[in-house]
Amino acid sequence: MSRSIHITKKNFKGLTKAELNEQANDSNSELNQWSKKSQIKKAVKKERKSR
Repeated sequence: MSRSIHITKKNFKGLTKAELNEQANDSNSELNQWSKKSQIKKAVKKERKSR
């Protein structure tokens, strides 16, 4: 299964604080998907550097 996540900052840019808080509480929101994507990218980069 691919770990590809097609979410960018543009997906939630310009949202109000209330909307961001609502997305932070929702486990399937774009904000949380972007967070997971960032963690995966950091792990991949770290793995590549250690080779």
